[in-house]
Parts: sequence; structure tokens; C-alpha cells
Amino acid sequence: MNKKRMLSIVFNIGITLCAALCLYFLYGFMQPGILRNVLTCMIIFAVVIAIIYELKTLDTAKKKIKKRDPPISALILLSKDDRPIRVWDLTGKVGLLIGKSSDEYQVDIDLSDTDYHTYIDCEHAILNYHQSGWWITDTSTRNGINIIRNGKEITPSHSIPAKIEPGDIINIAHYTRIGVN
Repeated sequence: MNKKRMLSIVFNIGITLCAALCLYFLYGFMQPGILRNVLTCMIIFAVVIAIIYELKTLDTAKKKIKKRDPPISALILLSKDDRPIRVWDLTGKVGLLIGKSSDEYQVDIDLSDTDYHTYIDCEHAILNYHQSGWWITDTSTRNGINIIRNGKEITPSHSIPAKIEPGDIINIAHYTRIGVN
């Protein structure tokens, strides 16, 4: 729970306690009549508003939690016409190396047998899971990577990783497409 939310709750509890204290004194020291009834209604109205406010902000906080992106569970190698060719499960993984396996290198996502493998470096990109998300870093010096998100291109640099999200398309060396699921 954040500090602002905690202060809001404490403030509204304070309003409720003050209202209860006012009602106690109102009914203990004031004679029955219109003024006492009006003051009672005003105090009860303030408490009801405080309760409605708390319920509304709690509902808003729940909606914000639900709006988080779903976790990424797999990467999918796509054909030229966007058909799935191969799937890599990300469950339980925290880091993956994308490239081409050889006698010298073993990569997690091996693109050695793809159509454009000659454009892909042995260690082309790194995927790391950090703080509830997957991040990709370009390690290639030749043909790089880019991400297509909602029709827009994002190009991570060699030193600054880019966060990937479900629905993204990762282009490895311009031509090899990997879907993020």
C-alpha cells in the first residue's frame, strides 16, 4: 500500500471518529429539536461521503492492479506469413541468449536453421527477466534487432535494453521474426 493511500485511510478514519465524538456531545448536551437533527444529518452525511470515497479509491486501485500486462510465457518463431514455426517456453527462465549454436557457442534460442541465418550473429541478443518484465539487449555488431509494437518500431541500443510486451514482434537481423506471447 502506498503512502498516499495510507494517508487517505487515516484521514477518513479521523473524520469518522470526529463525527462519532460530535454526535456524542450533540446528543449528550443539546436538547432535541430541529438544530440537533440538522447537525446530525450533516455529520452522518460527512461520514457517508468519506466511506463512499474510500470504496471508490479502493475500486480504482483494484482496477489498476488488474490492468497490468499479462506475463510473457513464450517466444514464437514466425514464418514470412506469420505462421508459428517454433515455440520457446519462458516458464521458469530468467535469461536467454539469442543467436546461432555452434561448437563454440550454445544459445537458448537457436536460429541456425532459419532462412536468414547468415545475417544472425552467434550471440545476437540477450533476453533478461527483471522487475516483472522481460528486457532485450542487442549484442550484435552487424545487423541488430528491432521491436515492432502496435505498428511502431523500437530500436534498442547496444547498451540500453528495451522492455518487450505481449504482442510485440522482435526482428532479429531485419528478417527473422519472433513473436512475443
